[in-house]
Amino acid sequence: MARKNGREQHLSALRSLSSMQPREPLERGVEAIRALGATEAAEFLDALRMRTLVSRRLAGVAETDPVVRECVSVLSGKVERLRFMHEVLETNLRRVEDMALDLGIPVFGGKGIGAHTMYPDRSVRDFNDIDLFLRDRADAAKVATELRVVHGYRYQQYELPWFKVDPRERVVYGQIALVAPPDRPDLLNVDIHFGDYSVRHCGRLGIADAFWADKPGFHVLAPEENLACIVNNAAGDYFVTAKDTNDVLMALSLPGFDTARFADLLQGAHLDGFFGFIAATLRGSTALTAEQERRLREIPVRPTLEPRPRPDTADWNRRCLGTTVHAFATRREYGVVSAVRVAADAFSYYRKRLKLTAAPAPAGAGAPARREAAKAIELNPWTCVRLVPVDLALELVAGRGGFGGGGGAAAPSVATLDLDPGIERFESPAGTYFRIDGEVFIGTVDYVLDEEVIRQAAGSTG
Repeated sequence: MARKNGREQHLSALRSLSSMQPREPLERGVEAIRALGATEAAEFLDALRMRTLVSRRLAGVAETDPVVRECVSVLSGKVERLRFMHEVLETNLRRVEDMALDLGIPVFGGKGIGAHTMYPDRSVRDFNDIDLFLRDRADAAKVATELRVVHGYRYQQYELPWFKVDPRERVVYGQIALVAPPDRPDLLNVDIHFGDYSVRHCGRLGIADAFWADKPGFHVLAPEENLACIVNNAAGDYFVTAKDTNDVLMALSLPGFDTARFADLLQGAHLDGFFGFIAATLRGSTALTAEQERRLREIPVRPTLEPRPRPDTADWNRRCLGTTVHAFATRREYGVVSAVRVAADAFSYYRKRLKLTAAPAPAGAGAPARREAAKAIELNPWTCVRLVPVDLALELVAGRGGFGGGGGAAAPSVATLDLDPGIERFESPAGTYFRIDGEVFIGTVDYVLDEEVIRQAAGSTG
């Protein structure tokens, strides 16, 4: 292994500073902050997502060291927000419990909600929102509707609702990201996952059975499934945070944690290769006990052609390449030709940064011929169908007057999704839109909407 350069050594010291069981002394972390400067050190510590723990450890040094004090000051705003989020977390979870009981369905808390239960002091672990897992889309829609109608939540503009379909396994799965109303800081953002947990471009984690319970109400995912979700999230971001490595550490410290069950989940989703990067990062930043090291070794890691994540930041190109390699591995059991096609599709999709836009439609007499008819959206595990709410789509064409000509377009064909009767699909040459439990969304894969399909979808909401 190549010897680390000076900057990498400093970054490694800051990872140790962010560990629940630091491998290096506090003085080494302070030295790294001075060497990198307050701004760069704070940016990296912010990315590691253990801000509260780091700020507490540096509090005494910050009183006398101006560089450390500035570093802590940069983090202080988010630390204060996290303090407040932890204060209101239990109230938010009780609200979820009441909602689940009223709806008569089981709701599972996962990712950060599940990981918190492993920490002796839960307040040191960062979290962004409340992740909920539901057994199917219909239950997810009930929760989303309750949060939107009763509590004023709205769809996350930069993380649109989406779904995928696995026809072989007859599973519809996806996510609904909701943001709390701006005038209610006591409400936390909520991510609703349903059906299963998607893995990168075309895989599934295979934890759908964990979303079922004998009784309605709020439950917490088992630590094995929950940690698999956390590894999957890191693999999707293609960056290993200190929050990720600490979650692994805390799981290894649980007497009842089933390493074999956890390993089976990783292997089934082809995430064991990426887990090797997490394990290496954990060992590089953390003073493991002999028992923790023994249990870590019980989790086998397959060699992988995925590129190693950068130690300092997420990297778009490595994410694209890693996802492409993973797509091939995931589809290999269906034949080489299928694996190559899906891997090529992954590379094409992830190499671009997509932004939601509206393409103008031909307008008026003498206008150029309509563009080629939109390709019908296929429903499969490697096609993520993003759902654009009509009001958001209309914002894209605001100021364009009548936004194009058209008006005489043929009526779209209509079909109900056989795996989910709550989803109606409308197909026209301009694109696809859906009516889901009475609410209309425009479907997109490439984030480009034709003005005509916006018109059609808007017209169907009356």
